[in-house]
Amino acid sequence: MILPFGLWALTCATIGIGCDAEIEPEDELRADEAQQIAPVALSTAEDGSIALPSGLVVRQHELRLEPQGAVTHGVQTVRLRYVSEQLADADAFGFERIEQDFLHLCHQFGLAVRGRSAPKAAQIVISMASAPTAFGESVPEVVQYFDGFLVENDRCIWEGL
Repeated sequence: MILPFGLWALTCATIGIGCDAEIEPEDELRADEAQQIAPVALSTAEDGSIALPSGLVVRQHELRLEPQGAVTHGVQTVRLRYVSEQLADADAFGFERIEQDFLHLCHQFGLAVRGRSAPKAAQIVISMASAPTAFGESVPEVVQYFDGFLVENDRCIWEGL
C-alpha cells in the first residue's frame, strides 16, 4: 500500500524513526506507484532548500524509483531531481562549478533514499534544472544538468554520464 510505505519512508528519512524495518518484496514500488510519491523531504533548511558546496541552493523537485523491468533494462534506479533558478546564470553556476554538488547530493540524500525506499537500486541519477520540467522533457530555455552514480558498498561511484 503506497500511503503507509510513503509515510514510513518520509518519517524514516527525515527523523530516523522506524528506519530499522525491513522492506518486504510486496512493499517494493512498481514504476507507476513510484511516480505518485511526493518528494522525500530530506532538506537541510526549514523552507526545504538545500545549500550545496558550490553555493548553489536547490529544492527537491521529484523523486523517481525505477524498479527492475523498467526502462533501465533491469537496473533499479533512484532518480533525484532538483531545481534552482540560480542555474539560469551559467556564468555564475556553470557545470564546472557545480560538478562537486552531484556527489554531495548522492552521498547525503541519494544513499538515504536508496536505503529506505529502494535498497536493491544499483544506480542513483541526480539532475538539476533551472526550472521545473516534466520528466524526460527537453525545454531549450531551461538549463539542465545530469550525473549518474553506481552504488557499491554504500558509496556513490561516478559513472561519468
